[in-house]
Amino acid sequence: MKTFIIGELINSSRAQVKEAISRKDEGVIRKLARAQVEAGADALDLNAAESMEREPDDLRWLVEVVQDELGEVRLSIDTANPEAMEAGLSACQARPIVNSISNEATRRPIIELAARTEAEVIGLPMGQAGMPKTAEERLAEARALIEACEEAGIPRERLLIDVLCMSVGSNPDQGLAALAAARKIKELGVRTCAAVSNVSFGLPRRKLLNRTYLAMLAASGVDAVILDPTDQGMMETLLAAEALTGKDKYCMEYIRYHRKK
Repeated sequence: MKTFIIGELINSSRAQVKEAISRKDEGVIRKLARAQVEAGADALDLNAAESMEREPDDLRWLVEVVQDELGEVRLSIDTANPEAMEAGLSACQARPIVNSISNEATRRPIIELAARTEAEVIGLPMGQAGMPKTAEERLAEARALIEACEEAGIPRERLLIDVLCMSVGSNPDQGLAALAAARKIKELGVRTCAAVSNVSFGLPRRKLLNRTYLAMLAASGVDAVILDPTDQGMMETLLAAEALTGKDKYCMEYIRYHRKK
């Protein structure tokens, strides 16, 4: 099955987006949304966390602007704030994605909220002890999170467990740890996802690192990726990786893409 692509560009941690949200500049948001979908995104991540107390209203505004531009597009509602999550989900026309839940006590309300919907759910395999360091720790947290979700009424078929990519600049072992986690977590009968660009944070030539790591993630069986779909190099790398790993049967998509060029 083709890797599911979630576009990452509508995020308030980016200065352009933060300013657009503050000024309610629909043009910037519409342009980013359309560019990502036209580049191949299957869903768009929406984040307004920098708004602080205005986050619920701003997240709903993002959802409404993007849907007005693109119609019934799948959206990933990216917040740790239960009130903002509910505001975003309630405005979605297509089946949404909850981004994200975890074993942390502060995220429990979002698990309960997600259970009342048909949304797919991204789960972070981490708990009160903080960020896991090894693949084994990620696996243990993933197992506990899956159990908590099933008890709450969220079947594992709706879950995407994030393998927790971290910057190799400050955590040299974490590149391989996330790859190993991807393979181990899939054995639990859930899909996996990865926020690719986290791996290169703080390092030069980030796009080179991101492309290389994307191919490694594909080889580890990751089902969904959060990335910049307007980066042609990234998308071409994913296309090639899918051809090489058998996701693209007989390399048909790879061949079709290059015939168009």
